[in-house]
Amino acid sequence: MKILKAIFAAAALTLPLFAQAQECDIEIAIANITKGDVVPEAISSKLEGKLTRALAKAGIVAASYDAQFFIAGRFDDAYNDIISGPSQKSVVKTTLTLYIGDADNQKVFASESFDLKGVGASDEQAYTRALNQISATNPQLVNFIRKGKEKIIDYFDSNYTTYINNARKAMASRDYDQALFYASAIPSCCRGYAEANALAMKIYADNTNYMGDKLLAQAKAAWAADPTEAGAREAHKYLSQIDPAASCSGAANALSSEISKTTKKQWEFENVQKHKDAISLEKQRINAAKEVAVAWAKSRPRVVNRYHFVTVRRW
Repeated sequence: MKILKAIFAAAALTLPLFAQAQECDIEIAIANITKGDVVPEAISSKLEGKLTRALAKAGIVAASYDAQFFIAGRFDDAYNDIISGPSQKSVVKTTLTLYIGDADNQKVFASESFDLKGVGASDEQAYTRALNQISATNPQLVNFIRKGKEKIIDYFDSNYTTYINNARKAMASRDYDQALFYASAIPSCCRGYAEANALAMKIYADNTNYMGDKLLAQAKAAWAADPTEAGAREAHKYLSQIDPAASCSGAANALSSEISKTTKKQWEFENVQKHKDAISLEKQRINAAKEVAVAWAKSRPRVVNRYHFVTVRRW
């Protein structure tokens, strides 16, 4: 059911998402930035925006969920004071240390420190001006993200068989959401992507057929229990959810026709077929599978303090 619902949500986004996937669909979550009490809360949001833009320039998507790979960091203030006088000023000298890591395996892939200074009418303005020294095209930041990206690609090149095997195991137990998570995890620029993508489409098809058979059985039961217009309405509630690519699609259409003849009313047998007219089914399925994989990732229990190892002071 999650896959069927995901198709509708994915249809409008498919073309841009598929274009990104063709480049290299690596996703990195931006974790909360660790900071001292004196650092204004708004600064974390400003830094997150900078990191999101920097990741985008490197061809990386800033994940909106608790992804395996993340970027995080902390501010360590060497100096924070207020200059009194006719025009009071806040002065800050701080070191921002960023990390790119693997939360599942508790590894840091890349780290970089930025020495920053800022002066403003308030603490927030002082930190904002300090952050202005880092842009999305800052060579130091660009090189840091490049190193992290290379490490992530190396990780998948070395471990893609594990993901494929996990996907097959989950598929065998009909845990299709988990199976799609593993099969869809390998970025398009990594070794094993073609094999994993083919497996994802097989998982998608198997789930489509499995869910289609269940929905058809429910539709038949509803119609057999009440062969009236009310029963027809209940039966079509199930029939309308069957993917036209399901192996039972022909039987579903036949039942719909039978119901229409019996009730003397033409029922609209609407399903995801209309989305096939907008974009190619293959692209649609790739992104529908990805949507399900993300939903499964979001539902996983989170590890407490999964980013705790990034809080070590570096000076």
